[in-house]
Amino acid sequence: MNVGRIVVLMSALLMTMNSFAQEAPKGKLIYCSYAKNGHAGLGKDYCALIADEGKEPQIVVSLYNNCHYREAVKKTFPVTAVEVEKLQQMLEKAQVYKLNGYHHDEALEGGATYRIYQEYLSDGNVTEINADWFGHNIKPEALAAYAMIERFFDPWRSQVEKEE
Repeated sequence: MNVGRIVVLMSALLMTMNSFAQEAPKGKLIYCSYAKNGHAGLGKDYCALIADEGKEPQIVVSLYNNCHYREAVKKTFPVTAVEVEKLQQMLEKAQVYKLNGYHHDEALEGGATYRIYQEYLSDGNVTEINADWFGHNIKPEALAAYAMIERFFDPWRSQVEKEE
């Protein structure tokens, strides 16, 4: 077995061990977003659920930020606690927390960097879940989590896209 294979196997083993060590976040979901940052001036799109304590929850859809080809668009929508709970249950069921710390970056030109991020509040403490990637050989669980979160936000994002 060559050194390259050993390094790849050790990396895979460490990532697997890390995903087993991750614990489900405690408390209430107060923030969740997904983002796609297009390289070469294509801009950044993101959707975020913001559910801070003592404030009405809202969803922010922000498209074409820093895009060289279009004007940025941003719209905020009020949502109910039911929607916040729905997303929190989806994230828990899919065990998205196990992706915390996942970072993958391949040496490629062009493309886009993807990110998912959450915050949970429990007893005054905030727990963050963060994962990002760029490239082709992405962890399937990261792709599935991104797609699930993207689908959750789709009704609001679609509304913004239709209004353009």
